[in-house]
Amino acid sequence: MEYRTKKFVMESGERNCIILDRKTGLPAYYENLFLTTKIRNRGYTVSTIEVVAMKLIIFKEFCKNNKISLHERIMNKEFLNIFEIDNLVRYLNLRFDNREVPDINKKEFKSISKRTFNYRLHVVAKYLEWLCEVIHSMNKINAKNEVDIFIKSIESHKWSVRTLKLHERPDRALEDRQLIELFKIVEIGSELNPFSKDVQRRNNLIFRILINLGLRAGELLNIKIEDLDLYENTLYVRRRHDCNKDSRIYQPLVKTEERVLKLSDGLAKEIDDYMIYEREFSTKRKRHSYLFVTHGNSNTEGEPLSISAYEKIISTIKKSSNLLANLSGHRLRHSWNYYYSKEANSAQLSGHEQDAFRKYCMGWSESSKMPEVYNRKMISEKHKEIMLKIFNTTERIIKGE
Repeated sequence: MEYRTKKFVMESGERNCIILDRKTGLPAYYENLFLTTKIRNRGYTVSTIEVVAMKLIIFKEFCKNNKISLHERIMNKEFLNIFEIDNLVRYLNLRFDNREVPDINKKEFKSISKRTFNYRLHVVAKYLEWLCEVIHSMNKINAKNEVDIFIKSIESHKWSVRTLKLHERPDRALEDRQLIELFKIVEIGSELNPFSKDVQRRNNLIFRILINLGLRAGELLNIKIEDLDLYENTLYVRRRHDCNKDSRIYQPLVKTEERVLKLSDGLAKEIDDYMIYEREFSTKRKRHSYLFVTHGNSNTEGEPLSISAYEKIISTIKKSSNLLANLSGHRLRHSWNYYYSKEANSAQLSGHEQDAFRKYCMGWSESSKMPEVYNRKMISEKHKEIMLKIFNTTERIIKGE
């Protein structure tokens, strides 16, 4: 592709992303103006900005390959004809591996999911609608009706995607045997542990925090020393969007509400041991207080652990065990919810109390419907248990017992 994205951090700490010409290094004018006015200025994260930027690059590549001068077409109110829209739909449905442009004329090509295609088409339609408005207003051209018809002709190609109902959603909580396998692998000093000795304590602690607190990855990587009170055994989950003291371009974010979570004595001690025996040694010359850092002799030693490094830890474990081939950090969040439901039922908490406490621990708003999604495993088990009781009851009636 002739264009690429570039991510950077501003002095204020804000993360941003722009589109650049690979050869000249110059920014793409209209595309970057759209990213600024319609995406960045509305408070979206740099990850979202980059995703939208890639959709615009794909569309720009399509226009180049088909010799379409958008500015000229919009000025003349010609837009795209029916055949070009059909080709655009086919092009947006292609899978772009390694940023390479696939051949649309091949009989067989890799396609993307319906949801991904719909989002691509949505971005292109919104960009074209905005571009028409900008160019027409600058040149005092009145063509609102024509533009509306044009945009609708593009959006009409979206797939109809059905939202899965609760009973159709897969159970994402780990099974007990998978959890046992996971902690056998990350046990410090274990022969099964695929990691070097200098990161084993850190990695073990990462998974203990995930299963005990049900944190998201962004919340985990956002923890600072000052968020921990190891005398009271608490962790304050804080929001720090666009923190200028965070050197990571992809800043881990807390997407949920701030909250204070209780730590067990054991977990608090493990955190303390990690900070004293390993973290402090690696961060002697680093001016930050993020809990999890990189270890070893690389140039990044002591830097805050990045999202990509965290994902590499997960990937390494997945390759170490067939039982954990579908492991993700987020599945531990689902597992926490399953174990919470079991303990809450044992404690005989009311439905309202269970729901309120779960929302607080997960950082969800009071009106959130997420408990229904994350409690899928317990709901499924309760359903099976009730169905079995019904079966036993009807069998006794049939037998006249």
